[in-house]
Amino acid sequence: MTALEVAGNVFVLASVYLARRNSVHTWWTAMIGVVLYGVMFYGARLYADVVLQAFFFGTAVVGWRAWLWGGAGGGELPITALSARGRGGAVLAVVVGTLAAGTLFGRFTNAALPYADSFILGGSVVAQLLMMRRKLDHWPIWIAVDVVAVAVYAAKGLLLTSAVYVVLLVLSVQGLVAWRRTYADARPALA
Repeated sequence: MTALEVAGNVFVLASVYLARRNSVHTWWTAMIGVVLYGVMFYGARLYADVVLQAFFFGTAVVGWRAWLWGGAGGGELPITALSARGRGGAVLAVVVGTLAAGTLFGRFTNAALPYADSFILGGSVVAQLLMMRRKLDHWPIWIAVDVVAVAVYAAKGLLLTSAVYVVLLVLSVQGLVAWRRTYADARPALA
């Protein structure tokens, strides 16, 4: 366990906790956490995770803006849900992203656990894009990603990060419950 790992995990935990609470402050805490994580994952040769952290940084900037001003009339963006077709497309995107990245990292790098690491990448990209749009459906994807991440990071000796992902898993389940409640409460007002 290094100071870098501790600091990265503190900011990532704060970010997910704030997302669970549907707080716009999730985004700036995410920016700090992903920079720290990117450096840490590079050292562990989890290259798909390095790419993912760069993606997260960019989406944090866009997500912050969207949550504040992406709603009707430039107001706050409300929580909405995908259609059944949209959910199917999200699952397909995760599968295709995992297979494509896993094949590339497996063939052209010395990546550790290329397919499992690429599932973390593919699932996280899709979940993050949905989260930026404040879609309720991002939480189940995060839950699946967190389950795989716990095992991958433990296998690579990143035990603190693995333990933090157990906490992130719990926060994601809580986030799903809380966002469903908020979504259900807001639906009559949207109709």
